[in-house]
Amino acid sequence: MKTTIEPFRSLTSAEKRILEDNLNGQSNGVIFSAVYSKGISADTWSDEATLLTVKDQRLSSNRIAHTLATVIKNNPELFTAINNKLEFEPVQRIMFDDVVRKVEFESYKDEIFNCHNGIPPYLLRQIFGKSNFSVGKQEPLWQLFVVDEMMVIFHGHDVLFDAFAAANFHQLFLEALRTAQMSDAPAPQCIFKFGSSTRSLSKSIFENPKLHLPAISGELFQLQTQAFLRNIYQYTIKKPLDYFESNHLSPPRSIEKQLSEILCGTKELCGTVIFGNIPGERFKRLEGVISSENVCLKSFVCSIVLLCLKPLIRNFEGSINFAIPLNLRGSIPWSTPFGIFNKEVLVECPLSLVDDKNFQNLDVYNGYDPSSVKVNEKDPLYEETLLEYQFRDSVTFISNSLKQRWKAWERCEFNDDDIKRMKFSKPGATKASRTKTIEINDLSSTIFPMAPEGQFSIREACITRSHKQSSFMSISFCYAEDCGLSISIHYPEGYKMDSFVECFQSFMEELSRI
Repeated sequence: MKTTIEPFRSLTSAEKRILEDNLNGQSNGVIFSAVYSKGISADTWSDEATLLTVKDQRLSSNRIAHTLATVIKNNPELFTAINNKLEFEPVQRIMFDDVVRKVEFESYKDEIFNCHNGIPPYLLRQIFGKSNFSVGKQEPLWQLFVVDEMMVIFHGHDVLFDAFAAANFHQLFLEALRTAQMSDAPAPQCIFKFGSSTRSLSKSIFENPKLHLPAISGELFQLQTQAFLRNIYQYTIKKPLDYFESNHLSPPRSIEKQLSEILCGTKELCGTVIFGNIPGERFKRLEGVISSENVCLKSFVCSIVLLCLKPLIRNFEGSINFAIPLNLRGSIPWSTPFGIFNKEVLVECPLSLVDDKNFQNLDVYNGYDPSSVKVNEKDPLYEETLLEYQFRDSVTFISNSLKQRWKAWERCEFNDDDIKRMKFSKPGATKASRTKTIEINDLSSTIFPMAPEGQFSIREACITRSHKQSSFMSISFCYAEDCGLSISIHYPEGYKMDSFVECFQSFMEELSRI
C-alpha cells in the first residue's frame, strides 16, 4: 500500500520563479565552506602527516552523521523536498550517503596544496556545474561536501536557503558537533526519519497578506517605488553607459571590450573565484574606522568596488546597480535560521560620484583667502584629496540609500518595495535589462567565535553564490574570529580582471592598516 505524503505547503509565485531559474540552469544555489579543527593547531602538523596521524582532529563519518541527525530533526528546511505538483513536502527518510559526499587527500601536504585559502576551484566547478537538485524524487534541497574530514562545504538550493541561511547551517552544525554523543559504533546510515511530531515548514515572506501590488496611492511614491518603476522602463531603452552595455557584437580588442563582452551574459554558473582574507586584528581596526564614519561595511565595500572599476569606465553619465541582501530574521518573530528571510536592495549608484570633472569644478576654501577657488591639480596632495572626496561621496550615498531602505522596511514591513520587486518580477526580466548588477553579500554579522581548548572551532570560512546571468560579479564576505574577514570575488571565467582584483586588494590592505 502506497503511503500518502501530506505536503507542507505549495510554492509561492516567487519561489516558483526561483525554482524555474534553477531548473533552466540560470542558478545553482549558495555555497558556504568552513574548516573545522580541534585541539592542536594544524600549523604544527608535519608535511609528512597523514590522515591516520591527525585522526583525532578530523570530522569522521560517525561525528558528521550524529551531528547532522541533531541539526536535521530541528530544522524542517533540511528535510524538505519539492514534489511534481510544486509543493514542499517532507522527506520520509534521509540516508547519510544521500547528502554527504567525501573528498580525501593522501597527505596533509596535498590538502594544503588543494585547499589553500579557499575551496578547491575544481570542486566549485563540480558543485555549481553538475551537482543539481531534483524535483519529484524525495530528495533534500541541500548537500554537504566534506574535504579530507576538515572542510565542510554546504550547498543549498536558492528556493530554501539564502546566503544567511548557509552561514546559519555552520553555526548550528558547530553547536551540535560540540555536544554530539559519540560512540565506537559505525556511522548510522539513516540520519533522519519523518514522524508525525516533526516540526512543519514555516510560511514564506511572500505569502504575507500585507504584500500586494499595485500599492494604494498614498504608498505609491515611497522612496524606492520610483526606482522600481523606472527599472521597468529601462528594459526598453539603451543605457548611456558603454562599459555596462550588453550588446557588443564585435570581437573584444581591449580589456574594456572584454568586460563589455562579459555583460552579454554567460551560462557558466561557476566562473573565476578569488579568495582573500583580512586577519582579525586588522579587521577590527578597519571596523573601528567604518563605525566612526557612521557607515556600514556594505557601503564601504561598494565604494571600493566603484573606485576600482573607475579606470575601466568610459562614460560617467550612467550608473551601476549594487544588489545587497539585508537579513530580516531579527525583525520577523516567526523567522527560522533557514528559508528566505532577506530582502534584496538595489542601489542605483551614479557614476558621476567618481567622475574627476565634478571634483575639478568644485569650489573650495583654501583656509586663508575668503574667496572661493578651484582645486589646484598641481597640488602634490591633489590625487589623494580627489580619492578621499570620491570615496566619501560614494560611501555616504550608498550608506544613506541602505538606511532609507531599512527604514522603509520598518515602516511598511511586507508591503516594502524591495519585497514587492522580489515577488512580482517576472522570469527573464533581469535578463532583459541592459544594466547589470554587482552582488554584495555581507555575512560578517554571523560570527564564528573562538572555541575553548579541546573543542571544535571554525578555523576558516568562505562563501560564494553561483554566477547569475544578470550579474556582472559578486563579492561576498564572512567573519570567523580564528581567521578574520574572508572575502570572495566571483566573476565570469576567461576574462582579465587582474587589475580590478589587485586594486581591490590594495584598497583593503591599506585601509585595514589605518
